[in-house]
Amino acid sequence: MSTQIILLIIAVVLSLPGGLFVAGLSSMARAKWAALFGGIIGAVVVALAIFYYVNTANVSIEGLSFFYGAFFASSMGVFLGALVVNFLVGLVSRNSSDSLADR
Repeated sequence: MSTQIILLIIAVVLSLPGGLFVAGLSSMARAKWAALFGGIIGAVVVALAIFYYVNTANVSIEGLSFFYGAFFASSMGVFLGALVVNFLVGLVSRNSSDSLADR
C-alpha cells in the first residue's frame, strides 16, 4: 500500500464529519438520512476518481498538498452527493399540482 493511498483514505475519513454535517444542514427534513448516505457515496466516488487519476497519469505530488487536495475534493464530494440525493428525493416526492403552469 503506497503513501498516496494511505493519505487518500485518511483525507476521506477526516472529511466525512464536516461534510456530513453540512449535508445534514442543507438537506430537507424528509431526505436527511438519504442525503447522508448519498454524501458517503459521493466521497467514495471522488476518492476513486482521485486514485484513478493519480495512477493513470503517473503524477508525483508532495504528500501535504495531495492530502489537502484530497480532503477538499472529498468534502465537496460529500456535499455534491447529498445535493444530488436531495434533488432526487424532491423530484420523486413532488406533487403534480405544484407546477407553475397550473397557476
